[in-house]
Amino acid sequence: MSVSRLCEGLVQLGVELRVITTNAGLPDFPVEKLGRSQLVNGVNVTYYPVDRCAGTIQSQALVAALPEQMAWAEVVHLSSIWQPLGLSVQWAAYAAGIPVIQTLRGALGPYSWRRGWWKKIPYFLLKERPLLQRAAALHCTTDQEVREISWLRLKAPVKVLANPIALSQLHSDSAVGKAWREQMSLPTDQPLLLVAGRLHHKKGLDLLPEVLNALAHMPWQIIFLGDDDDGTGRNLRRKFGDLGLASRCHWHPALPARELISPYNAADWLLLPSRHENFGNVVIEALACGSGSLISDRVGVAGSLRGSPGVLVAERSKHAWVQLLERALRSPRPGLGAEEWVKERFSTQLIAREALQLYAAVLNHG
Repeated sequence: MSVSRLCEGLVQLGVELRVITTNAGLPDFPVEKLGRSQLVNGVNVTYYPVDRCAGTIQSQALVAALPEQMAWAEVVHLSSIWQPLGLSVQWAAYAAGIPVIQTLRGALGPYSWRRGWWKKIPYFLLKERPLLQRAAALHCTTDQEVREISWLRLKAPVKVLANPIALSQLHSDSAVGKAWREQMSLPTDQPLLLVAGRLHHKKGLDLLPEVLNALAHMPWQIIFLGDDDDGTGRNLRRKFGDLGLASRCHWHPALPARELISPYNAADWLLLPSRHENFGNVVIEALACGSGSLISDRVGVAGSLRGSPGVLVAERSKHAWVQLLERALRSPRPGLGAEEWVKERFSTQLIAREALQLYAAVLNHG
């Protein structure tokens, strides 16, 4: 979504832009449209067929089209760490003398390295690092990510560009929030906590049962809005049930982005106790709708939210979260003052303009 929004914002600024990608993860994509450019929300996109549905993403068709695409491009901006297909794109760009900007998006962060480190280290040293050393720029989304990659001693200049958020679609509206609570059969007279996004180990949600059990004497309800990626949701349900808190927990599948305005307006606090979060789009989205956000200090966007109303940041410990959440439950809808604050800093239009400045700097340097 962040890539799509950035491309849409750039097109609105008059940038001539093409997206090349694959149908990975899109099993129902029409075969007749593969390899043909089409407009998606105003953006010229070509989907190439993947060679196989499982494993790393490979596409002989995309690789074959690279000479034609590189003959047209002035700058290549990609996000492809740990995907072999990205290596082919970079080699083609360098062969054509085109500068490359590589977006990292947490791929080189500590959480990523701990997952399969034994195969990532040799792959990185032999494949990824030599190409990253030649990049015109490395795109990080937060200052946290810049600090996390410093130990790699990469030569390429590092630029910070936040994720663009579709804030034009989000605003605070108490009537919308109340209607959604009623639709979902949620109490309208109790603080509502919200977890939005995939239920995955990385999100650190296993912290919540013990934290909320310590606050069982206070009124609260919590809704989990997202799909179970790795059994995290199943384990959470069992734990809350063992603690006698099942009646306070509500579980629903993920919603399309356009429908998130309702739960964000219904919630008093968004909870994001992540073990690691490269950025944290949901935090900005919730604040734009008036919900407060209680997040771990490992959420990348935390550093960018200093001074924003309605944000509490805590280390990932039961004690810290019990203390802050107890305070939060006494402060309903604390993010009401944050709507304009975040829109001035994270809108798609603003981030697209900053990206355009980055591209111009890269080209002028060349």
